[in-house]
Amino acid sequence: MFWTTATLLVTLAFARVSTSTMAGAITDTDVNIPEVKDALNFAVDEFNTQSNDVYIYKVVQVIKATSQVVSGTMYRFEVEMVISGYKSSPQEMCAMDNSELKKPYTCYFEVWSQPWLGPPNLMKNVCKN
Repeated sequence: MFWTTATLLVTLAFARVSTSTMAGAITDTDVNIPEVKDALNFAVDEFNTQSNDVYIYKVVQVIKATSQVVSGTMYRFEVEMVISGYKSSPQEMCAMDNSELKKPYTCYFEVWSQPWLGPPNLMKNVCKN
């Protein structure tokens, strides 16, 4: 009886391990988790800073968000963004055609976070309209 129970428990333990997420695997993640939200905000801020565009962009929809544990965490985001203002002056938005404001861009960002080494790094940013 003991061996039957022990065998059953070991089998159940292995079954539980095999159905859980594999370490290092890319998994879908919730954008409302503070660390994930911080990574997305960082990506958008960096995109706006690095861009030679005169506009500032903001996220209007998160299409997909994933994370992967790799000597830190690699966050990947596919988002829809629109123009939210000018880098020089928000007042200039009044003069802009509303159809231009509403034109969405699909962007893909990769953010590598290793908190023990300092701020995250924007590894990839690609946008298309």
